[in-house]
Formats: sequence, structure tokens, C-alpha cells
Amino acid sequence: MFIYNHFFNTMHNASIVADLRYKIEKSFQLLTNYNWLINSYVLDFYVDNHWKRLPPCWQSFFDQLEIQNLKDLLTTDSQPSEANIWPLSILAIRAFLRSFCLPRQLSLNTRKSTSEPPTSLKQALQKLFDKSVKLKKRHEIEKFSEECWRTGRNTDVEYLVDIGSGQGNLARALAFQYGFKVCCIEQDEKLVETARSKDEVLSSQLKKQFKIEDVSRPIHLSKKVNLGEIDTVQFVDMIRDAFDVEKDAPFRFGLIGLHPCGDLATYLIKLFLSCPEAKFIKVVCCCYMKLTTKDKHCRDYGFPLSAFSNSIGLELSYEAREIACHAIEQYRLKLDTDYEALKVHAFRAALENIIVRTHPELKHSGLKSTKVHNMSFQQYCARAIMGLGIELPQGEMEAEETYRNLSLWERVVKFYTLRLMFAPLIESIILYDRRLFLLEQGVSSEIDVIFEATSSPRNHALTGCKSIN
Repeated sequence: MFIYNHFFNTMHNASIVADLRYKIEKSFQLLTNYNWLINSYVLDFYVDNHWKRLPPCWQSFFDQLEIQNLKDLLTTDSQPSEANIWPLSILAIRAFLRSFCLPRQLSLNTRKSTSEPPTSLKQALQKLFDKSVKLKKRHEIEKFSEECWRTGRNTDVEYLVDIGSGQGNLARALAFQYGFKVCCIEQDEKLVETARSKDEVLSSQLKKQFKIEDVSRPIHLSKKVNLGEIDTVQFVDMIRDAFDVEKDAPFRFGLIGLHPCGDLATYLIKLFLSCPEAKFIKVVCCCYMKLTTKDKHCRDYGFPLSAFSNSIGLELSYEAREIACHAIEQYRLKLDTDYEALKVHAFRAALENIIVRTHPELKHSGLKSTKVHNMSFQQYCARAIMGLGIELPQGEMEAEETYRNLSLWERVVKFYTLRLMFAPLIESIILYDRRLFLLEQGVSSEIDVIFEATSSPRNHALTGCKSIN
């Protein structure tokens, strides 16, 4: 039976590897064809006349398309409006995205826990979370901790290490609700102090109101852990000491991260692979634009990871990785119900056009975030450039060219949306590469949707599990 299972798992993983390689390579080819669109800064829309870069048939079609119907670009789950004859090239891209992108919606048969923590304990946790954790974060903690519990049970793991743990909100759910022994590693001492204070509040609440005293608190360490600065033996010894586990005693743990930023996610993956005691990893990633990329001056980079991706020269620009971090579902809702707010993109592009002409040294400067509801362009400019120490000529803001640009604000929104169409594919490539990297190291892995995309756009969990001997 062991030989049969090993053979089956080997063949299954080989099929997954082949599928991931195919998806990465074909997706990279598509993105390469549209780099001119993906890598364009929307704020340069008027400076570089981006509209003229679109194929003529796209220009003609999108000039006639009502802005609310742009939402069809951001989903492949339904057919676009039959009232519009979409360019065949756009339809072909949508068909490609439907086949190659990771799903973004929770499945109707999402797995449920077969056991639940005591009701009183859930009530106590809920009261604390209601006071200190926003609704979005509560949703993420609830779902992620449940997934950690499930994977911990399957791998016989009772210890967890949470690197970049912040105020310890996730750790409290894992420790108090699911019974894990959790070690939190956070470099910010103030966050560590806050976490310990919250642990004390919750422990007192459990003891006073619910007579619960036998729950172990998370352990919080104020440490900065970077790949290359600490070896795996030292790391494991540090974790053993934190849990008070004897050096020669059997020890296994899970490595977790809820939205580790940029290279921290790839560091966790590499740390997991280098530690025999780490039996599973579960991460929900974010901030892809902060990844370091392959460079002749950088040997240890965050993307790409897999040998295959490196062999085909896979690369994604900063602009592409930044697109992948957008809240697609929330933007789609704005297109349908609050598209006037999206004029801000045209205001910013028109302002950039003026800045480039009058203060070229300030091109692409960071401006103050400003909403445009019930605001004139002149008012927007005054607020946006606060802190730059400049004044814009009134004649530039009231010039005929500026008014003409602002009258074409829908074109800017349409161009912006066209770029966002590729966002799910770019995120999929990054996650495919990470899963393939784990498989190349002989580690079984999977990618699951665990959050509602409308509230938590970065909603995919990457899980890797080593064979249990």
C-alpha cells in the first residue's frame, strides 16, 4: 500500500508540475504581448497620449461603451453585455483569463470544520475582537485560523510559529480558540508589548467571566529574522527554547503568515524548506510590488523562485506587480455604482500634464491623496500638491488643453480598467511560481481561496506540507 500511495502521489505531483509550467509559460507570453499596456503609468495618460496606443478597434469600441459596462472586463464568470459587440481580441483575452487565472470566489462547498471550540470561548474572543480588530481582519483571522487548525491536525502539529505577528490577533485565535502553542516573532517592540497586554486582557476575561484558566498564551519574541542573518539550527533552537522543548525531544511545527509583505513571504517559504522540523507552511501573501526581482547584483531575490520560471526568463515589472495588488472586486463595484469617484484618475493625469510642463523635475512625484466628490479641478490641484512647495499657474489649470483633457475623463478610467483586467493573471503567475518552487523541492502544495474577495482581495492561501515519516 505504501508503494502504491507513493507512486500515485509522485504521478499526481508530476501532473501538477506540468500544468503549472504550462500555465506560467503561456501566461508570461500573453503578458509580454501586452507589456505596452500593463507597464504604462495611468498618470502619464495625457503626457504620453496613451489612448493612441490602443488598437484602433479598441479605441472605437471603448469610446462608445458606457462606463458601467467596463465591469465585464474584470470578471470571466459571465458573458459580456450582448448590447455591445466586443472586439474579438478582448474576447480572446477574457477566454484566456478564464482558463489560466486562479479562481477568486469562495466555493459553495467550502470545507467546514468538523468540530467547534466551546461556545463560551468564542463569545469571549468575539468581545475582544469587536473592540480592537476591524471587521475585515476578523474575517481573515477566523478563516485563516480554521485553515491552520485543519492543516495542523492533518500533519500532527501542535506548535505554530507566526513571523511578523504584529499585535498577535491571529495568535490569540490560534492559541485560545484552537489550542495551538504559538510563538510570535515581531521586530517592533511596541507591537510586542501591545500583544502581551491584549493577551493579559483576554486571559483575565476568560478567567473572570467564563471560569476558563487552562489556556496557554502565545509567546511573543521581539526579534528580526532575515534569511542569511540566522541559520536554521539557531532558529529552531530559539523556537525550542521559547516553547521549553528539550533539544533532543521530538519537535515539529507549522510556519504561518497572514499577509506577509513582499519578500517576507518568500523568506518564510525558504525558511520552511530549510527546517526539517517545519512540517507545514501556510501563507496568504500581499504587497507583490515590494518583491525583489532577479538582478545581476542580487543573488537572493524574491521573484521568481522556481527553477522553471528562472529557466524561461520569467519577469514581471514593478508596474505589473503593483497592479496585482489592487482590490478588483471593490473597483468593479465602483464602476457599477460610484463611477463618478473614478474621475480622480483623470484629475491626477491632467495635473501630471501640468506638472511636467511647469516643473519637469517633479515628474511622478507622490501627491496627497484627494477625493474629487463635489470638487473642482482647481480645488483638487491645490490639495494634491500640498507639501510640494510649488504653485501652479492659474492659466495652466484653466487652459483649453486642460479642459479638453478633463472632458475625456472616461477614457482614463477605461484605460485604467484595461490594465486591471490583467491583475488576476499576474497574481496567479506569482502564486503558481511559489507553488511550483515547493513542488520542485518535493513538497506537496496547494492554493485555496479562503476569504471573501469583496472584503479581502488577497484571499489565496498557499499551503505546503512535507511527508510525515
